[in-house]
Amino acid sequence: MVRFIFLLFTFIIQLGFAQTGYISGRISSEKKALSSVNIILINSNLGTISDLDGKFILDNVPSGSQTLRFSAVGYESKFVEINVIANRRTSIDLELIPKIIEVDQVEVTARKHQSQKDTRTSLIELEPRSAKIMAGGVEDVLRTLQSLPGVLAPNDFTSQIIVRGSGPDQNLIIIDDVEVFNPYRLYGVISMFNPEVVSEINLITGGFPARYGDRLSAVLDITNKEGNNSSYLLGNINASIVTANLVLEGKNPFGLTGSWMFNSRRTYYDLIVEPIVKKAGLIENDVTFPNFYDIQSKLVLGPWKGHKFLFNSIYSRDGVDIVSGSNRNRPDSLGISNLTKNDLLSFAWHYSNKKYFNKLTFSWYRNGGNTDFDARVLDPTLNREIFNNSIPDTLEPYLLGFSFNSLFSFRKYSIDERFLFLIGNHEIETGAGVDFMQTNIDFEFKLDPQLQAIFNSNPNARSALSSFGNAKDYARYKVYIQDNFPILPNLFFQPSLRFDHYNILGKSYLAPRVSLSYAIDKITTIRTLWGVYYQSPGYEKIRDQNILYDFSPKYTQDLEAEKAAHYIISFERFLTPEWNAKVELYYKDFTDLIVPKRVLGTKFRTELIPGKDPRFKDGWKVPTAFQSDSITLIPANNSTGNAYGFEFLLAKVNVDRVNRLNGWISYSYAFANRVEDGIEIPFRYDQRHTINLVLNYQFTDWFEFGARWQYGSGFPYTEPIGIKPRIVLLDKDKDGVPETPEVATRLNLLNPSSSNEVIFNVDYGDDPNRYNARKPAYHRLDIRATFFTNFWDLDWTFYLDVINVYNRSNVVNYDYSIESDLTLSRRETTMFPIIPTLGFSVRF
Repeated sequence: MVRFIFLLFTFIIQLGFAQTGYISGRISSEKKALSSVNIILINSNLGTISDLDGKFILDNVPSGSQTLRFSAVGYESKFVEINVIANRRTSIDLELIPKIIEVDQVEVTARKHQSQKDTRTSLIELEPRSAKIMAGGVEDVLRTLQSLPGVLAPNDFTSQIIVRGSGPDQNLIIIDDVEVFNPYRLYGVISMFNPEVVSEINLITGGFPARYGDRLSAVLDITNKEGNNSSYLLGNINASIVTANLVLEGKNPFGLTGSWMFNSRRTYYDLIVEPIVKKAGLIENDVTFPNFYDIQSKLVLGPWKGHKFLFNSIYSRDGVDIVSGSNRNRPDSLGISNLTKNDLLSFAWHYSNKKYFNKLTFSWYRNGGNTDFDARVLDPTLNREIFNNSIPDTLEPYLLGFSFNSLFSFRKYSIDERFLFLIGNHEIETGAGVDFMQTNIDFEFKLDPQLQAIFNSNPNARSALSSFGNAKDYARYKVYIQDNFPILPNLFFQPSLRFDHYNILGKSYLAPRVSLSYAIDKITTIRTLWGVYYQSPGYEKIRDQNILYDFSPKYTQDLEAEKAAHYIISFERFLTPEWNAKVELYYKDFTDLIVPKRVLGTKFRTELIPGKDPRFKDGWKVPTAFQSDSITLIPANNSTGNAYGFEFLLAKVNVDRVNRLNGWISYSYAFANRVEDGIEIPFRYDQRHTINLVLNYQFTDWFEFGARWQYGSGFPYTEPIGIKPRIVLLDKDKDGVPETPEVATRLNLLNPSSSNEVIFNVDYGDDPNRYNARKPAYHRLDIRATFFTNFWDLDWTFYLDVINVYNRSNVVNYDYSIESDLTLSRRETTMFPIIPTLGFSVRF
């Protein structure tokens, strides 16, 4: 593999030094320089674009008579014949003629290419339209990102993203310059980002600049578009499998310069489908489907003499109420009541001139909610199929109680200042900011002792299920500076330094970062980066961590921020003006990772008496105590790890509306490991091979077809080694403290004449046995057919989207149960089956 990579990189570099002639020139219109003009050499794969001064250079042009095409939105295209001499420069200056375009709406399909002076590695700039039309993406931004190199989905049911061997909590997610803690809607099924109103989607999968901090892995920076100021009122109505949404926008009234945009989304099946299934008796009347709604708005005032003012707001609610009915045909009973809130307000002032740009943002963000959960579940070690259609009230010995109540509120008040200015060849960026956090959490757990015994015996348990509450206020302060400048005409250097102070720890950290960009030629770029990154602990991160911690001062005074060092090298080349190839190698070194502290505790075990029947209690010795680790709520820097790999991306982008094909192909070869308490284990989302194939083709003006195929080698999981008797602690002296160990038994209702039988647990072994096996490979094909038409003087879009076309059963989990002959059986829990859906949108 190393030899193959070396030869590939050598080949790419050699391509950049072909001995041919080259063409340079300047493009203008009405005596003004034109930037971003597409220059394409006809009947070849060569092309480039003009820079801010209207200048361009096209290398590696074969000698002889050649034809160039010059095109730009709003100007007449021009074809020019030119004679190229080998090893010589041929110059041309060209004037383009403006052209009036009379259309109702202009859709820009060209992708913004990363400048060669931009030293950022691992940058992916996704077109919002890709999130809108991707097959199987349910028109969701985060689900679209799950098809990019270095990005994984934990499973089909969530829009969370796993980036280069890091957890979801290690990703910084920003919308309109405001960090959000919970970007999910409908309990993770979709995200808060609506592709109908998004203007920019920038994902940095590693080595992000100094302006971003307090995360170890990646940055997703999203900007909502400003309203269309060509009319006072424009709109769009859209309905997909999950939501219906309304977008209204226009220019400001009363002669105010600027625009406005309003967007509302909500689920609709709770309004339409729920009454139908209730009337049909398929669910009880006391059941409410999971639902959400959110409202987003953006008001822009200006620009006036370089000044612009922006107001953003988000108001969102997720809710569900479920109570099991008396006529259920399953033994379990369930009651859930939940309400989750996500609200945001921000004000930004932008000012720019030829020398500098200033952005000042004030924001308020709240994520909160409450949950009441009460359940009686069938013992998870039993085969559920045996008990289906049984009368629930007759199964009392097999049911285990579990209740959970929570209340949480995370508020953030932020001030963020960003300042860019030019001094000679130096582009200097500096900034500062502060976040004031107000957090309050209260969790209460009530578990059946037998259920507690099951959790205690599982080495995969990641958090202690102990009742806990705390209110804590803390702040985060940041200051950073970076400078981008050329060392040589084609070599750009960007050193940077970030200072963070985490009030929750009472500690400060310096994070240096250095990056380089070397332009081999106009279409080939090498970038490299080294950087240090820190992440503070905090209650606001528990949504993605799914681990409870007690951040009381007595536990944080000796705690350190988590740390990662990134090493990245990137090779990028435009094979043609429309085909872009990128190869990246990365290594991330994690230290001081925070995990629940393990303390020395007492557990119990028993042994089978030779010759005795293991099904009955008298066949086992009295349980004896032994020392073992127990998980607590105390945070500790007791883990390290690394993630490294190789990524390849070949992308086809539309630079002109006549191009009908777009999409990408990517492959990732990756490793991710963790070391906890001296034991090295795979990261729970370690995936060795990942392939994504995303293609869209517009056959006609009224029909477009898209397909997405994903492949991933299996995630690790823990395979059990056998079974063992369940040992519970009993309160025999009635003092309220359970302390007497005893082998658990119950009456076998399937054989009432027998004596009480021993209850067994699935034995997953000790910590070294964690993640000792791999799930089967994941793969899925999605297709989408989109139809465009116009009637009632409106533009309509209809689509058919089919998820998992060949109905692949992808495993999300294994459920193990103990049969009557004391053998283990395994049942697969799978992800999405084949799901055909219809949707539409209409613009007015």
